[in-house]
Amino acid sequence: MTRDQALSKIRKCLALGKSTNPHEAANAMRQAQKLMAEYKVSDHDMSMADVNEARVRARSPALNVWEVRLANLIADAFGCEQFSARGEYLTHAGSWAHKREYVFVGLDAAPTVAAYVYDVLARQCAAARLAHIRKQPKACKPLTKTSRGDEFARGWVSGVRQLVERFATGERDAPLLLAYMQAKHPDLTTTPPRDSTALRKVAFGHAMAGMDAAQSAQLNRGVGGMPEQALLTSKGGRA
Repeated sequence: MTRDQALSKIRKCLALGKSTNPHEAANAMRQAQKLMAEYKVSDHDMSMADVNEARVRARSPALNVWEVRLANLIADAFGCEQFSARGEYLTHAGSWAHKREYVFVGLDAAPTVAAYVYDVLARQCAAARLAHIRKQPKACKPLTKTSRGDEFARGWVSGVRQLVERFATGERDAPLLLAYMQAKHPDLTTTPPRDSTALRKVAFGHAMAGMDAAQSAQLNRGVGGMPEQALLTSKGGRA
Protein backbone atom coordinates (compact mmCIF):
# COMPACT_ATOMS: atom_id res chain seq x y z
CA MET A 1 0.00 0.00 0.00
CA THR A 2 1.37 3.41 -0.93
CA ARG A 3 1.20 6.39 1.42
CA ASP A 4 -1.53 8.01 -0.69
CA GLN A 5 -3.55 4.82 -0.53
CA ALA A 6 -3.02 4.73 3.23
CA LEU A 7 -4.26 8.32 3.52
CA SER A 8 -7.38 7.41 1.59
CA LYS A 9 -8.02 4.40 3.80
CA ILE A 10 -7.43 6.43 6.97
CA ARG A 11 -9.99 8.99 5.81
CA LYS A 12 -12.54 6.24 5.27
CA CYS A 13 -11.83 4.81 8.70
CA LEU A 14 -12.19 8.21 10.33
CA ALA A 15 -15.53 8.63 8.59
CA LEU A 16 -16.66 5.23 9.88
CA GLY A 17 -15.46 6.34 13.29
CA LYS A 18 -18.51 8.63 13.41
CA SER A 19 -20.88 5.67 13.02
CA THR A 20 -23.78 5.34 15.46
CA ASN A 21 -22.75 1.72 15.90
CA PRO A 22 -20.26 1.85 18.81
CA HIS A 23 -18.44 -1.37 17.82
CA GLU A 24 -18.07 -0.31 14.19
CA ALA A 25 -16.87 3.14 15.25
CA ALA A 26 -14.32 1.73 17.70
CA ASN A 27 -12.92 -0.74 15.16
CA ALA A 28 -12.64 1.97 12.54
CA MET A 29 -10.79 4.33 14.88
CA ARG A 30 -8.37 1.58 15.93
CA GLN A 31 -7.67 0.83 12.27
CA ALA A 32 -7.13 4.52 11.54
CA GLN A 33 -4.70 4.91 14.44
CA LYS A 34 -2.82 1.78 13.40
CA LEU A 35 -2.41 3.02 9.82
CA MET A 36 -1.40 6.50 10.97
CA ALA A 37 1.31 5.02 13.17
CA GLU A 38 2.51 2.60 10.48
CA TYR A 39 2.77 5.25 7.75
CA LYS A 40 3.81 8.08 10.10
CA VAL A 41 0.75 10.16 9.26
CA SER A 42 0.01 13.09 11.58
CA ASP A 43 -3.23 14.95 12.18
CA HIS A 44 -1.73 17.80 10.17
CA ASP A 45 -1.09 15.41 7.26
CA MET A 46 -4.74 14.38 7.37
CA SER A 47 -5.86 17.98 7.32
CA MET A 48 -3.60 18.72 4.35
CA ALA A 49 -5.10 15.73 2.54
CA ASP A 50 -8.45 17.54 2.55
CA VAL A 51 -6.99 20.30 0.35
CA ASN A 52 -7.47 19.87 -3.38
CA GLU A 53 -6.58 21.78 -6.54
CA ALA A 54 -8.49 22.32 -9.78
CA ARG A 55 -7.16 23.96 -12.93
CA VAL A 56 -9.14 25.75 -15.62
CA ARG A 57 -8.01 27.31 -18.89
CA ALA A 58 -8.06 31.11 -19.01
CA ARG A 59 -9.67 32.89 -21.94
CA SER A 60 -6.35 34.52 -22.84
CA PRO A 61 -2.68 33.84 -22.08
CA ALA A 62 -2.46 37.50 -21.05
CA LEU A 63 -3.25 38.37 -17.45
CA ASN A 64 -6.37 40.44 -18.15
CA VAL A 65 -7.85 42.52 -15.35
CA TRP A 66 -11.40 41.28 -15.83
CA GLU A 67 -10.34 37.62 -15.74
CA VAL A 68 -8.25 38.16 -12.60
CA ARG A 69 -11.19 39.87 -10.92
CA LEU A 70 -13.56 37.06 -11.91
CA ALA A 71 -11.14 34.42 -10.60
CA ASN A 72 -10.68 36.33 -7.32
CA LEU A 73 -14.43 36.79 -6.91
CA ILE A 74 -15.12 33.09 -7.38
CA ALA A 75 -12.20 32.01 -5.17
CA ASP A 76 -13.44 34.21 -2.32
CA ALA A 77 -17.01 32.96 -2.69
CA PHE A 78 -15.95 29.30 -2.56
CA GLY A 79 -13.40 29.73 0.24
CA CYS A 80 -10.45 29.04 -2.06
CA GLU A 81 -7.03 30.44 -2.76
CA GLN A 82 -6.23 30.98 -6.43
CA PHE A 83 -3.26 31.74 -8.62
CA SER A 84 -2.52 31.63 -12.33
CA ALA A 85 0.10 29.55 -14.10
CA ARG A 86 1.45 30.15 -17.57
CA GLY A 87 2.61 27.33 -19.80
CA GLU A 88 2.78 26.08 -23.36
CA TYR A 89 0.81 23.59 -25.42
CA LEU A 90 1.24 21.96 -28.82
CA THR A 91 -1.28 23.21 -31.39
CA HIS A 92 -2.89 21.10 -34.11
CA ALA A 93 -0.51 22.78 -36.54
CA GLY A 94 2.43 21.33 -34.62
CA SER A 95 3.66 24.61 -33.15
CA TRP A 96 3.95 25.70 -29.53
CA ALA A 97 1.63 28.38 -28.13
CA HIS A 98 1.25 30.04 -24.75
CA LYS A 99 -1.64 29.32 -22.41
CA ARG A 100 -2.68 30.44 -18.95
CA GLU A 101 -4.58 28.48 -16.32
CA TYR A 102 -6.23 29.56 -13.11
CA VAL A 103 -5.63 27.20 -10.20
CA PHE A 104 -8.19 27.04 -7.39
CA VAL A 105 -7.03 25.59 -4.05
CA GLY A 106 -9.55 24.67 -1.38
CA LEU A 107 -11.26 22.02 0.70
CA ASP A 108 -12.98 18.94 -0.69
CA ALA A 109 -14.98 19.66 -3.88
CA ALA A 110 -14.89 23.48 -3.60
CA PRO A 111 -11.99 23.95 -6.08
CA THR A 112 -13.63 21.73 -8.69
CA VAL A 113 -16.91 23.63 -8.52
CA ALA A 114 -15.09 26.99 -8.47
CA ALA A 115 -13.15 26.06 -11.60
CA TYR A 116 -16.35 25.01 -13.34
CA VAL A 117 -18.10 28.26 -12.37
CA TYR A 118 -15.12 30.25 -13.63
CA ASP A 119 -15.04 28.39 -16.94
CA VAL A 120 -18.70 28.99 -17.75
CA LEU A 121 -18.88 32.57 -16.49
CA ALA A 122 -15.64 33.50 -18.28
CA ARG A 123 -17.08 32.16 -21.52
CA GLN A 124 -20.28 34.15 -20.99
CA CYS A 125 -18.36 37.31 -20.17
CA ALA A 126 -16.03 36.93 -23.15
CA ALA A 127 -18.98 36.48 -25.51
CA ALA A 128 -20.77 39.55 -24.10
CA ARG A 129 -17.53 41.56 -24.28
CA LEU A 130 -17.04 40.65 -27.95
CA ALA A 131 -20.63 41.61 -28.75
CA HIS A 132 -20.07 44.99 -27.06
CA ILE A 133 -16.87 45.58 -29.05
CA ARG A 134 -18.71 44.86 -32.31
CA LYS A 135 -21.21 47.60 -31.45
CA GLN A 136 -18.49 50.26 -31.38
CA PRO A 137 -18.17 52.67 -34.31
CA LYS A 138 -16.01 51.40 -37.15
CA ALA A 139 -13.92 54.55 -36.90
CA CYS A 140 -12.68 53.50 -33.44
CA LYS A 141 -9.07 52.38 -33.25
CA PRO A 142 -8.49 48.74 -32.25
CA LEU A 143 -6.94 49.84 -28.94
CA THR A 144 -9.99 51.98 -28.18
CA LYS A 145 -12.31 49.06 -28.89
CA THR A 146 -10.21 46.79 -26.67
CA SER A 147 -10.27 49.32 -23.81
CA ARG A 148 -14.03 49.73 -24.07
CA GLY A 149 -14.47 45.97 -24.19
CA ASP A 150 -12.32 45.50 -21.09
CA GLU A 151 -14.24 48.21 -19.20
CA PHE A 152 -17.47 46.46 -20.19
CA ALA A 153 -16.07 43.14 -18.91
CA ARG A 154 -15.12 44.71 -15.57
CA GLY A 155 -18.67 45.90 -15.19
CA TRP A 156 -19.94 42.44 -16.13
CA VAL A 157 -17.83 40.82 -13.41
CA SER A 158 -19.11 43.32 -10.84
CA GLY A 159 -22.64 42.56 -11.99
CA VAL A 160 -22.39 38.82 -11.23
CA ARG A 161 -20.88 39.21 -7.74
CA GLN A 162 -24.10 38.75 -5.79
CA LEU A 163 -25.16 35.89 -8.04
CA VAL A 164 -21.93 33.98 -7.39
CA GLU A 165 -22.02 34.69 -3.66
CA ARG A 166 -25.61 33.42 -3.39
CA PHE A 167 -24.68 30.24 -5.23
CA ALA A 168 -21.41 29.41 -3.47
CA THR A 169 -21.19 27.21 -0.39
CA GLY A 170 -17.52 27.04 0.49
CA GLU A 171 -15.92 26.84 3.93
CA ARG A 172 -12.56 28.52 4.30
CA ASP A 173 -9.78 27.34 6.56
CA ALA A 174 -7.28 30.16 6.05
CA PRO A 175 -4.41 28.74 8.19
CA LEU A 176 -4.67 25.33 6.51
CA LEU A 177 -4.74 26.79 3.00
CA LEU A 178 -1.81 29.07 3.85
CA ALA A 179 0.19 26.08 5.10
CA TYR A 180 -0.68 24.14 1.95
CA MET A 181 0.33 27.00 -0.36
CA GLN A 182 3.62 27.46 1.48
CA ALA A 183 4.35 23.73 1.24
CA LYS A 184 3.20 23.09 -2.33
CA HIS A 185 3.72 26.45 -4.07
CA PRO A 186 6.47 28.31 -2.19
CA ASP A 187 7.86 30.11 -5.25
CA LEU A 188 4.79 32.02 -6.42
CA THR A 189 5.39 35.63 -7.43
CA THR A 190 3.04 38.58 -7.92
CA THR A 191 2.45 39.81 -11.47
CA PRO A 192 0.28 42.88 -12.17
CA PRO A 193 -2.55 42.21 -14.63
CA ARG A 194 -2.73 43.90 -18.00
CA ASP A 195 -4.89 47.03 -17.84
CA SER A 196 -5.80 48.30 -21.31
CA THR A 197 -7.75 51.22 -19.82
CA ALA A 198 -4.92 52.68 -17.74
CA LEU A 199 -3.73 55.24 -20.29
CA ARG A 200 -7.02 55.77 -22.13
CA LYS A 201 -10.16 57.68 -21.21
CA VAL A 202 -12.99 55.17 -21.17
CA ALA A 203 -16.51 56.33 -20.35
CA PHE A 204 -18.11 54.69 -17.34
CA GLY A 205 -21.10 53.91 -19.52
CA HIS A 206 -19.23 50.88 -20.88
CA ALA A 207 -18.93 49.42 -17.36
CA MET A 208 -22.61 50.15 -16.74
CA ALA A 209 -23.48 48.31 -19.95
CA GLY A 210 -21.48 45.35 -18.67
CA MET A 211 -23.30 45.36 -15.34
CA ASP A 212 -26.63 45.42 -17.15
CA ALA A 213 -25.60 42.56 -19.44
CA ALA A 214 -24.51 40.49 -16.43
CA GLN A 215 -28.11 40.37 -15.21
CA SER A 216 -28.81 37.70 -17.85
CA ALA A 217 -26.42 35.26 -16.14
CA GLN A 218 -27.92 32.53 -13.95
CA LEU A 219 -26.51 29.86 -11.66
CA ASN A 220 -28.75 26.87 -10.98
CA ARG A 221 -27.79 24.22 -8.44
CA GLY A 222 -29.16 21.35 -10.51
CA VAL A 223 -30.88 18.19 -9.39
CA GLY A 224 -30.81 17.65 -5.64
CA GLY A 225 -29.17 21.00 -4.93
CA MET A 226 -25.67 19.58 -5.37
CA PRO A 227 -23.19 22.34 -6.27
CA GLU A 228 -20.91 19.75 -7.92
CA GLN A 229 -23.68 19.17 -10.47
CA ALA A 230 -24.35 22.86 -11.02
CA LEU A 231 -25.88 23.92 -14.29
CA LEU A 232 -24.94 27.42 -15.41
CA THR A 233 -27.27 28.99 -17.94
CA SER A 234 -28.16 32.32 -19.41
CA LYS A 235 -31.65 33.56 -20.10
CA GLY A 236 -31.11 32.98 -23.77
CA GLY A 237 -30.40 29.30 -23.26
CA ARG A 238 -27.82 26.94 -21.84
CA ALA A 239 -24.26 28.22 -21.52
